[in-house]
Amino acid sequence: MELLLIGMSRFARRRVLPAAASIPEIERINVVSAHADAETLGHVAKAGTVYTDWREALSVARPGLVYVSLVNSDHARVVRRALDHGHHVVVDKPGLPDPDTAAEMVALAGSSSLVVAEATCYSFHPLFAAVRSVLADLDAEVTKALALFTPPVPPDDWRYDRARGGGALLDTGPYAVSLGRVLWGAEPERIDVIVGDRTADALETSYSMLAGYPGGRTVVGQFGFTTAYQNTVRLMGKGFTIEVDRPFSAPPGTAVDLRVQAGDQVYVHTVEPADSMRVFLSEVLAAAKGGSRDFDASLLSDARALARLTRAASLPQG
Repeated sequence: MELLLIGMSRFARRRVLPAAASIPEIERINVVSAHADAETLGHVAKAGTVYTDWREALSVARPGLVYVSLVNSDHARVVRRALDHGHHVVVDKPGLPDPDTAAEMVALAGSSSLVVAEATCYSFHPLFAAVRSVLADLDAEVTKALALFTPPVPPDDWRYDRARGGGALLDTGPYAVSLGRVLWGAEPERIDVIVGDRTADALETSYSMLAGYPGGRTVVGQFGFTTAYQNTVRLMGKGFTIEVDRPFSAPPGTAVDLRVQAGDQVYVHTVEPADSMRVFLSEVLAAAKGGSRDFDASLLSDARALARLTRAASLPQG
């Protein structure tokens, strides 16, 4: 299958291209970019055609896998056009602007036996399987999660532009609202948000979240652009704590340590390096080959939860 990458974002260059090049089932990588040309893409393994217009690319490329890595405001129309042309689609998070659009795209994909998936790929890293293994050894379950995720965003980045779908709620919200699904397979029953920092035009650039899940489980988090870089999750339950460093973006070549404290016992469980994007894309290709609808539920669930997060942030503060 060929991959058509629409948009050469920093994330696409850093994570998507290397992962795609390492997957045998992806035989060729075509790119849509208004700025890149064949010479600048010469280092890309499996490099194919370079297009400057995504509409042209979708109309002439043979049906395959499309990866959409554009500004958030462009996602829906490009995803729709890609599905209309018979492509399987992966779209950067947040995949689609609202639950209704997400449901529409899932239905459109299903009608043609196509896959549409949101690239919230952190959960595909084997560190989460390792967490489940540790919990089985402890005969325990996570009831509380504390998350800190404040990725650096340059001041001239489009994520500071409301018109292009910027803001911390849309950029980090998919991580905030999906963690409970990853841990417990559930959507939040309640979300409370306190917005911290804002731009001059009141765009949210940091926020705190409290999400309540069935059975009294909770996710508490601090997210945004305005502090020093933080990327940790602390998982807690009766008598234990598991601390995970960089759970939302574990580097492909770096081992991940789970620091476990259970009673008076403290130890480290090391997870071997893995590329969550590679694992995720491989699962997407398997779903495309087998006709699986496995990605529908997570896309729809996260779209509903993200809508709850943004509604909670719009309520009067204080």
